Amino acid sequence: MSSAGLNFSAFWIGIFLMIFGLGLVNWELQTGMFHERVGPAGYAMIMALGTACSVWGLKELVAQIWPRFAARGYYFRIPREGIAYLIMTFFFFAGSILAHSNLLLMVFSLMVGAFMINGWLTFTLLQGAVPRRKVPERTMAGEPVGVEVELENRVLWVSARLMTVHDRVAHDSGELEPDILFVQVLPRKKTFGQYQFRPARRGRYEFSQIDVTTRFPLGLVQRGVSREQPQQLLVYPRIGHLQSSWRQQSQNSDEMATEVRGATGVFQDEFRQLREYRVGDDRRMIHWRTSARLNELMVCEYQEVRDRDLFLIFDAWLPENPTPQQSEELERGLSFVTTAAMDALHANRHSSLFVELLGRHHFSWRGDVDRDPDLLLDELAVLEPHQEESLETMRLLIAGGRHRPRRIVIISTRQEVVREVVYDWPDGLPPEVEFIGTGQESLNQFFVDADDD
Repeated sequence: MSSAGLNFSAFWIGIFLMIFGLGLVNWELQTGMFHERVGPAGYAMIMALGTACSVWGLKELVAQIWPRFAARGYYFRIPREGIAYLIMTFFFFAGSILAHSNLLLMVFSLMVGAFMINGWLTFTLLQGAVPRRKVPERTMAGEPVGVEVELENRVLWVSARLMTVHDRVAHDSGELEPDILFVQVLPRKKTFGQYQFRPARRGRYEFSQIDVTTRFPLGLVQRGVSREQPQQLLVYPRIGHLQSSWRQQSQNSDEMATEVRGATGVFQDEFRQLREYRVGDDRRMIHWRTSARLNELMVCEYQEVRDRDLFLIFDAWLPENPTPQQSEELERGLSFVTTAAMDALHANRHSSLFVELLGRHHFSWRGDVDRDPDLLLDELAVLEPHQEESLETMRLLIAGGRHRPRRIVIISTRQEVVREVVYDWPDGLPPEVEFIGTGQESLNQFFVDADDD
C-alpha cells in the first residue's frame, strides 16, 4: 500500500470521517444537546471531535486524489479490530443520545480519545523512523543472500515499538515481500535486522521502496510510511562442474598443434632456469652475461607451454514464443558457459579466454585485454535471448578466430541448425571448431549442474 496510487479503502474512510465530523458539528449547532447536558466542556469536546474528524477525513481524501499535496509517503488503514472498535463507539454514542445517559456519553468520549491518541502516537513514531537496507552487489543463483536492514529512531523522548519493515524485491520471475519485526528501538538509537532469500534464477533483482508500519500501542490504527530506496542485485548463472570429457577434449585440442616452437608459433616457451652448459645444447641458448660473471658457460632452459586460447561463442537464440523447456535449456547453457569460462580463467595462466555472447545485444570479452571477470559475469547475468535467424555474425567471428591458435567452441540452443549452416560455408571450417547444444543429451557429456552432485 502506498500513497502513490488511489487506495479505495482509505478513500472511503476519508469520506466517512469528513461526513461524520461535519454532521456532528452541524447536529450540535442545531440542537445544543451536549451544551445543555454537559455544559461548555461538553460543547467544546464535541466541536473539537467533529472538527478533528472532518479535517482528518479531508486530509486523507487529498492524499489519495492528489498525492503530491500530502505528507510524503505516509498512509494509514483501519484494521478489522479498529473497525469493530468504531462500530462499538458509534453504538455507545447513539445509546447516550437515545437513552439520555451521561455514563454512555462518557464511555463514548473515552473511546474516541483512545482512538485519536492511537493515531497520533503511530504518526509521531513514524516521523522519526528511518529505514535503510544494505544489499550485496552480486551473488550467484541458488546461493542464500543476506539483506541487512537498519531502523533508526530519531524521536527524542519515546521508544519505537512493534515496527514492521516491509521490503520489495522484483524480478522477471516474480516478486518477494519480506518483513522484519523490530520489537523496540530506543530513542536516538539504531537497531539492525536481517532477512535471507535464495534467488533461483539469474538476472537483475530490483529493490524499490521500503515501508515501515506500526499499530502500536492499541492496534486500532495502522499507519505506514514509504521510502524510495532503489537498489539492485545482480545474480550470476550458477556454476556447475565440468565432466572429465571436457578437459580431455581440451587436451586433445592442444596436442593437435604441430607448428614449430617459437615466439610466433602456436605455443610459447616459458623461461624455467639457468643451468650449466652440456654437450649438445644449442649455443644460441647461452646466457653470455651470466657465463662471464661465473666464468662458466650457462644456458637458458625453457619449457613448452601447451595451453591454447579458448574461444567461447554462445548463441542465445529463442523463438518468439519459447516453451518452458527451451527457456530452461537456455539457462542451463548459460550455466555451462559461466562454468567453462571461470575454469579457463583459474586453470590456465598461459592462455587467454575469449567470449562472444550473441543475444539481444552483442557482447565481447577478451581475456588478453579485459582483466576483470566481473564484467563478463555481469553480462552473463543480464543476457537476453534474440530471435535473429541470420548466422552472419557467427560466421564473421569464426572467420576472425581461425587465424589464431584457438580452441573454438560454439554453444547454441539450435545446435543442429548452426552445425549444418556452418559446414556449408564455402571458405571452409577450422578443424578445431566444436559444437555443443544446450539440450540435456548434448550438454550432459561435458557439464553437471551443481544441484545434481
